[in-house]
Amino acid sequence: MLRRDPGRLGGGRSWSRRLQLASAGVAALVLLWPVVDITVNTAWSHRGVDAAHLDAVVVLGSSLDAGAVTPLLESRAQRAADLVAQARRDGGDPWVVTSGGVTGPTAFDAQPVSEAQALGDRLVALGVDPARLLLEERALTTADNLAYSLPLLTRTDPSVHRVAVVTSDGHVARVRLLLRQAIADGRVEDRYDVTFVGAWTPLADVRAALVREVGLVAGQRADTAVTSAVRQSRRWTGTAEPV
Repeated sequence: MLRRDPGRLGGGRSWSRRLQLASAGVAALVLLWPVVDITVNTAWSHRGVDAAHLDAVVVLGSSLDAGAVTPLLESRAQRAADLVAQARRDGGDPWVVTSGGVTGPTAFDAQPVSEAQALGDRLVALGVDPARLLLEERALTTADNLAYSLPLLTRTDPSVHRVAVVTSDGHVARVRLLLRQAIADGRVEDRYDVTFVGAWTPLADVRAALVREVGLVAGQRADTAVTSAVRQSRRWTGTAEPV
């Protein structure tokens, strides 16, 4: 009769249990890391800023409501206007770029004005000098906001170096990752000293924003990791980058 070794069976169950615990730990880390990333960047984005030495302020757009700014976009406008006012009190005079194209649920439901125009009008009403205002009206994504706004500044004033990017505080973690990716992809020159400034997210938007940003930050980190691994592999093998 075949006799089973109790010790061997127990050892198998032990290894299975360890594997399950390790898998659960990895899953928890994957889920928690974006939350930690967003939390840290949200708090960090409200620190004090040396506005006097800013060459420009870039304000990222967001969806409009029948052509008008929403409370979320109003918060960004207020934060940017306060930053510009602070810069001017301290002797600075930064350029201001509002970024965002004409968006809508479908091509037939597009907003009557671009996000940049609506945001720019609001900033002028809040005291920003229209002579220092630039509208970037092509961007349809956050990555586009960065890829179009920074080169626009350089074309307007080649001396621009120190730039504050203003967006909602819970959005900062992903914007930082997207800027890093845009520089790696060559869409943005690695010549800017960028400071990220957070505007308070309205309470009504916090839950939806957190759920959205956790998924997008996790996806962006995974995409960045894969892209980096592929590039490193090409360097090792001597394979040329695709044109």
